[in-house]
Parts: sequence; C-alpha cells; structure tokens
Amino acid sequence: MNYYELQPENNHFSDVMIDVTHRCNMSCKNCYIPNRKIADLDMNKTIDALAKFPKRTMIRIVGAEPTMRNDLPEFIKRIRKIGHRATMLTNGLRLANDRYCKILKSSKLTHVYLSLNGVDNDDWYEQIDELRCADKKIKALKNLVTNKFLIDTGTIIIKGINDEAISRLLHLYKKVGIVNTVCRIKNIGQLGNYMKTENYTMEELIKLVSEQANISMDHINKWRKIPIYQNEEIEEESFYVPLVEPKLGQLFHRSGIWFKIANWNSTNPEGIPFPNNTRRGRLTENFTIAPFFEHVKNNEFGY
Repeated sequence: MNYYELQPENNHFSDVMIDVTHRCNMSCKNCYIPNRKIADLDMNKTIDALAKFPKRTMIRIVGAEPTMRNDLPEFIKRIRKIGHRATMLTNGLRLANDRYCKILKSSKLTHVYLSLNGVDNDDWYEQIDELRCADKKIKALKNLVTNKFLIDTGTIIIKGINDEAISRLLHLYKKVGIVNTVCRIKNIGQLGNYMKTENYTMEELIKLVSEQANISMDHINKWRKIPIYQNEEIEEESFYVPLVEPKLGQLFHRSGIWFKIANWNSTNPEGIPFPNNTRRGRLTENFTIAPFFEHVKNNEFGY
C-alpha cells in the first residue's frame, strides 16, 4: 500500500474529503465509516488546514451525514470564504425541509451529491439502507431543483435488488424536472460495513447503463478513454459518459445528463479501490492530507 501524509501546504490532491462528523441519522448496510463514536471534526483546525492549501481545491463535505452538524452552514461559509469550492455528500433526509435547503444555499453551498440507492422505491431503500425513506428523498431532490443547486445523485447497484435503478433514475429526473445532473453509478466497495453479496463487475455496470439509458456501447467505450479532468491520466475504473453527445462549447459534465460509472470492487490484495490515485485526498484526524482510499482502509472501523 502506497500510504503517505502531506502537510496542508504541500497538498497536491484536487479533491479533498473532510469527514465533518461520524454521526448519522441512517444505518445503511454500505458505509465506509461505520464508527459513530468519533468526535466531530474541529472547525477551526479544519479551516486553518484548508487555508494552507497551495491552490483552490474542491472540498467534499462528507460524513457519515454532514447535516447532523448544527453548525454546518457556518462551516460551509468559512470554506467558501478562504476561496475553495465545496460540495456536500448527503443522504438528504434533512433536505426534505425546504427551509433548511435555503439556509444551506445562503451559506454559499451550490453543489450537492444526493444518495439515491433506492431511487423512488421504499422496498429498495429498506433492503439497502434499512429505512423506508423514498418520500423524503424525492422531496429533497425537488427542493434541490427548486433552489437551483448543482445536483449529483449517487446509487450503489446491488444484484437482485435495485438492478433497474438506472431507468428509474431517468424517469425520476424527468418527473422532478432535472435536465442537468451527474448520475453516479457504482458497485459495492469492500470498505467498512458492506453487503456480502454477489457484486456487479465494471463491464456489467456498463452494460446496465447501455441497456437502460439506451446508449450504444461504442459511445460508452469512446468516453471511457477520455480523462475525467483535462491534463490528467485516464482512470481505468472510473469515467464520465453523457446521455447525449454535448454540443461544442457546452460546459463539461454540467450540460445535460451525464453518467459517472465507477468500479469500487477492488481486486488488489489490499482491497483498495483506485490505488495510488492522486486526485482524491482525505483530511486526517491529525489535519494532514492522505490518499483517500488508503487512509480509509488504514483506519477501517476507526476514524
């Protein structure tokens, strides 16, 4: 395992995860940080560390569930004030309250990644996330649209449960008026708590997207050879593909519906997805920066 830690002023990661809390209002069967006894991340120390980054960075505000922090809006304001971009990864239960969405928007949060493992199906949510919460998820999605957030949705595809999730997601987007989004599709990662069931392979995920979104395999394979970000290496197990070929000049990933297909089912001996990745970092409990997946694996069931 190529594990290392960097001082904040030496950070080279373009995306840095900050686990602002280990508390959660759900008990999902797939969770890379299942330990609920860890204290919340200190805001002042976090901002001090982020302020030392040598360049503007995408800060991914994650949890367990970041909305468990009552001071989350202030946390977001301070991240934006020091010049970084920010996106929040959430289960969305609190976002079913429109007033709370407006508070987050006023804190200058513009981008939200909403987990939709069950899409609009309570039976799927119960089997994957152990909570019948489809109504709240759909309400959260509608509130994000109404308040003009940039929206990503994330869905773990589980064999024998939510196999039809992709077509259901496209139907849900149409129903709530989403025309620009990134639909993130992945399989089960072997980190923390996870479902011990037959897993989809990358090729099977691609086939599902092709069939349910009516995208040709030629179209998908072409985009599989395009790096996620310009001037970066191609990630073999993670790539973007547009539902419809974008027009010249359209903003990459933000015009129309895009899929991001990712293989979290690692085959390396350490069980780490995307080993040696130089794009994704994680703020450690000591306020250094480490490779995201390597740090998670090193601290499994701990931090």
